[in-house]
Amino acid sequence: MTDSVKGSGGSQHGPPWSVDVLADLHAGVLDPAESARLWPLVNADPEAHAVLMALDSVKIDLGRLGNAQVEPMPAQFAARLDTALQAEARGRVATAPTPVPPPPVAPVVDLAAARKRRNRMATWGAGVLTAAAAAAAIAIVALPGNETGGSPQAGDGANTPTNTEAPGGNAQPPMALSSDNLASAIGMLTDEKDYGRLEDEQGLRDCLDALDITAGDTVGVHPVTFDRADGIAALLGAGTEPGKFRLVVVEPTCTTDDPGEALANEVVP
Repeated sequence: MTDSVKGSGGSQHGPPWSVDVLADLHAGVLDPAESARLWPLVNADPEAHAVLMALDSVKIDLGRLGNAQVEPMPAQFAARLDTALQAEARGRVATAPTPVPPPPVAPVVDLAAARKRRNRMATWGAGVLTAAAAAAAIAIVALPGNETGGSPQAGDGANTPTNTEAPGGNAQPPMALSSDNLASAIGMLTDEKDYGRLEDEQGLRDCLDALDITAGDTVGVHPVTFDRADGIAALLGAGTEPGKFRLVVVEPTCTTDDPGEALANEVVP
């Protein structure tokens, strides 16, 4: 790799590229407008594109580690570990428990003094509540447009919230993809596992089979808006083209009986 992609001192607007900028672009953390502007420039730069491909390979390899089979512990090490745990347990049983000291004697309280202190606290609390109520009343009267009676003042509707929480509470919104910049899907979809109305991997595979689309392993999937149309995007291995990915965008209601049509089915670098 040449100096054009080393360190963090490169330009954010073109070669020489900063590795930090390439990593942020690959992770999808840049502003959408900035990301859309940089992707064509990065894809046109062989060295920067090589860095992104290396990052893709690392993410895929790390993702596959979660499904790798774990070899069992060798028997001799398991036996030694069991012996050590048993010895530790025997040592704890043999150790005499430490005596617990008795709790300290509670001090004698003068009932008359306690009553006086309670009365003072009650008087002070009542004063605080009275002051707080007066302050709240003043604040309510001082609010603009808080007149009683008469017609509503013009412009009062501007103070009324109009946004409502979307169904599902904390559900993530769909990602935005464009047919003019399919390469941005690599950074956006990698490791995402939101199948939307397809529900799971089997639902995705049934949809792809119904559309007669053959692809490799699923790298990421998430609901999207594709050229302003609702869909579900899947980033898949390109199969016979190593180092590349296949981007497929299907209709959200795709099923075996009614697959609809593929909104996108392209190999992306």
